[in-house]
Amino acid sequence: MILKLAGVRKSYSVGAQLVSALAGVDFALAQGEFVTVIGSNGAGKTTLLNVIAGDTRPDRGKVYLLGRDVTGCPTHRRACWIGRVFQDPRQGAAPHLTVAENLALASRKGRRGLGFPLTRRRRAALREALAGLGMGLEERLSEQVACLSGGERQALAVLMATLARPRLLLLDEHTAALDPANAERVLAITEDLVRAGGLATLMVTHRMDQALVLGDRLVMLHQGRILLDLPSAEKRALAVEDLVRLFRQEGCAEDELLLSSADNAPPRAPLTPGAAAVPRSPKGP
Repeated sequence: MILKLAGVRKSYSVGAQLVSALAGVDFALAQGEFVTVIGSNGAGKTTLLNVIAGDTRPDRGKVYLLGRDVTGCPTHRRACWIGRVFQDPRQGAAPHLTVAENLALASRKGRRGLGFPLTRRRRAALREALAGLGMGLEERLSEQVACLSGGERQALAVLMATLARPRLLLLDEHTAALDPANAERVLAITEDLVRAGGLATLMVTHRMDQALVLGDRLVMLHQGRILLDLPSAEKRALAVEDLVRLFRQEGCAEDELLLSSADNAPPRAPLTPGAAAVPRSPKGP
């Protein structure tokens, strides 16, 4: 098992009120498994990723990576196991370094030393990796990342996050800031790199259509609890409107972002009889 969360809880003080971001989350992710996570604003999606990455320490519960208890380990101690891509394309790479320098640093993630000698052989390997993205970035190794478009930066960020072969990839709504064409392109690149590396992947998205089509499982998070955990066959049998209905049954589909993503989703074939009867995970205490 790559990742295991056991009874993870995290609360924040908002004024005089204590808000529960994670309310006893139990979750496991196996080698090569690709799970999409969807939920309304404030469901706890980003807190979940922050707890896994080490940016946030839970109030209670345990986080295990590769069977090790890493609950108290800071982010940099987990870096050799975890790759992460954020929503903002500007967070994925150092803008004033070149494409080659960013990739060289990413390839040494989790290792000692800050040197990144760009030998001819190393540049050839980086060029080959960039060529696999199909965006022409292999011809721009010497350009500063600041010169790239948002879509190019995010594609580069995904490559950087996977270059050192982490065991776990965290994607925090990594296409949300892109236009539709670039979003689809970056998603295709993400799928290719995830499958090629056999990476365990956790992808947070606000797009219901993405959550249904991508990955092996779909997790529905609301008020810090996992309400649904659907395996591939069951989630792929659903259309967006069925997922909206399931959200509304839980009283958590009044989020404007979720509903607008449902309204803009491409049409899918109708359900076969009985396909919408989805088994539900038991709620936490």
